[in-house]
Amino acid sequence: MKPARAIVGVWLLTAILFVPVFPHFISPNEMSRWAVAAAIVESGTVEVSSLLPILGTRLEDLSEVDGRVYSNKAPGTLLVALPGYLAARVLVGPPSPDSIRPALYAMRLAGATLPLMLLAIVFARAARRCGASEEAVAFALFVLLFGTVLFAYGLLLFSHALVAACLFAAWTLLFAVPGCDREWKHYVAGALIGLAVLSEYPAAVPGAVLVAATLERRNPGRALRVILGGLPLAAILGLYNRAAFGGFFELSSGHERLGEFQELAGSGLFGIGLPSPVILLRLLLDPSKGLLIFSPVLLLAPAGWRAARAALGRRGFITLLAVPASVILLYAGYPNWHGGWTVGPRYLVAAIPFVAFPLALMWRGRVAHVLAGYSAVAVVVTSVAFPFVPPPFPLPWGSFAFPMLRDGLIAPNIIHLLEPRLAALIPALLVAALPLFIFRRAKLALFAVGVGIAVILGFLAEANTNRSPGVRIQRGYVREVYLLDRGALQRSAGEGLPLPPRLLGRMEYELTLPPTIWPFR
Repeated sequence: MKPARAIVGVWLLTAILFVPVFPHFISPNEMSRWAVAAAIVESGTVEVSSLLPILGTRLEDLSEVDGRVYSNKAPGTLLVALPGYLAARVLVGPPSPDSIRPALYAMRLAGATLPLMLLAIVFARAARRCGASEEAVAFALFVLLFGTVLFAYGLLLFSHALVAACLFAAWTLLFAVPGCDREWKHYVAGALIGLAVLSEYPAAVPGAVLVAATLERRNPGRALRVILGGLPLAAILGLYNRAAFGGFFELSSGHERLGEFQELAGSGLFGIGLPSPVILLRLLLDPSKGLLIFSPVLLLAPAGWRAARAALGRRGFITLLAVPASVILLYAGYPNWHGGWTVGPRYLVAAIPFVAFPLALMWRGRVAHVLAGYSAVAVVVTSVAFPFVPPPFPLPWGSFAFPMLRDGLIAPNIIHLLEPRLAALIPALLVAALPLFIFRRAKLALFAVGVGIAVILGFLAEANTNRSPGVRIQRGYVREVYLLDRGALQRSAGEGLPLPPRLLGRMEYELTLPPTIWPFR
């Protein structure tokens, strides 16, 4: 078996094993999409008001028009994930606290896991066509799937993996494969760009970069075909907006239900203003969320630019750089750049395949494998514990995830249903065995050095955050309520010390919420 196939296979098996739908945790992004799917199938409407009694009052990602409640999410991911809901509906029945988890899991497989798997396949094929060796393809593919936060967003029903897949596949069709001038590819690329925008409105900016790069005075039909390919998706968006918000050009962001989101969306483009140097630095280097804190291996991408320029030609290379630059600069103007409780800077996920692609075309020295080992620990460890990390935790694989994993606390996975004591061990062995297969002995030793560096830094971060009572209590709350580690909240504060009544009230309420419990122990 080729190493690239093994990498995709292990990633896919890991994604199937994990069911990160936590007890009592109303994940706003995911539950909002589940509610729309349930409303469409059960009631033939995109209004979600009838589902709110199941979800309680803590669901944030909603819009409201004249007392009617809708999801505030762009509908593209729902469109792709809806077959998952329909398949689960046959097995688990109508919406209820018991059916949420399997329905959301099936939706995630369709709306995030499958697109990311297809992205990996397209990524590998494009690298080979640019002259990359199988060893180089395996290295870059490993980084893409296990060394960047794409790993986390293939396990969750967010829009980011789908948007990344659409934009990168469109770029590949337009600029990175032989026969780019075939007309059908232009229509398909346009449809993919349209689906990206339908799934995440700000994707219109990198989408516009791709469309602009197709403009040619001698061949105007190319750009026209790309635009025509995207028109059906634009029509779907208009019809959805008309059904939900009363007008073809009315977006959910204009009807936010939560006051905080109303204020955020009230300025700029979807709340996004001019780039800020401070936000740009935090997107890349924030100790809790920074892209390069999780994936310093991406710093090596410029080493592959020269080879990429030779393989792709002028337009292909310019767009390879311009698309991720447009994403990063766009969100450098977004006050809510961190995206809440997340693994890394989730709004930059669409840029990651473009940044990682040159890694397949560069010379890989010692530093590359050390940074790959570090990145894999940072990303995977954080993602498999509780992939909704609050902002205060620096180097969260250490300060947030290590204490949980040491106690056998890991995200819900299928192994829990068979033998809970092995639920943390088997996924760990599965991922740990992969480098043994894909890296040669000398490079494996370098990879292990990177793993060791990430572990040491993680322990230092844990020791530092343990000095903060507030951070300990926040971590204890997650353990007790969402991972069912009874008594964890009191232990985090110290035995006998009083806990804030407001926090206890929140816990009492959240313990009444779905999804239902999971057999962690």
